[in-house]
Amino acid sequence: MTTLGRRVNIRFAAPDFEPEGEWKTSLRQRIEDTLKPAAEKLKRELTEKLKALSPPEVSKAHADYDNAMGELRRTANEQYHLFLERERQERRWAAGEKVDEKWAEILMKEQQALSEKYKKGAMGKYNQPTATRGEGRSQPPPSAKAPDQPSLPEFIAKDRT
Repeated sequence: MTTLGRRVNIRFAAPDFEPEGEWKTSLRQRIEDTLKPAAEKLKRELTEKLKALSPPEVSKAHADYDNAMGELRRTANEQYHLFLERERQERRWAAGEKVDEKWAEILMKEQQALSEKYKKGAMGKYNQPTATRGEGRSQPPPSAKAPDQPSLPEFIAKDRT
């Protein structure tokens, strides 16, 4: 590109798809909140076991507890990295950039499921009686609400027993 006889180089910065620190902190907190009941349950179980154990069995109970807590930490870490990568890929997709093939398939299937859900919701509206003037206008229909942040998978949200 030239401007009045001078050559001007324009460089565009590569888009940054990395979530902000606040987003990452919030994700860690959600995962911790989800796993907290399981950690508390493990602690209660250990306390109960310790009441009835002899000294040699106590160290095994502590080792079992430590192993279970380690597994919870690994699960939390895996979930954190999974959701972090998902967010990066969603940001790439929204920007029209190339998305990892595995993630592209996942995101496409979710998009199709949302589309089907919307279609069913929209068709359901036509089969329902219409509201009288002014009724039901304070909120958009459920199908028009923005989707919530993806929730944690069920297996991580459930208490392990």
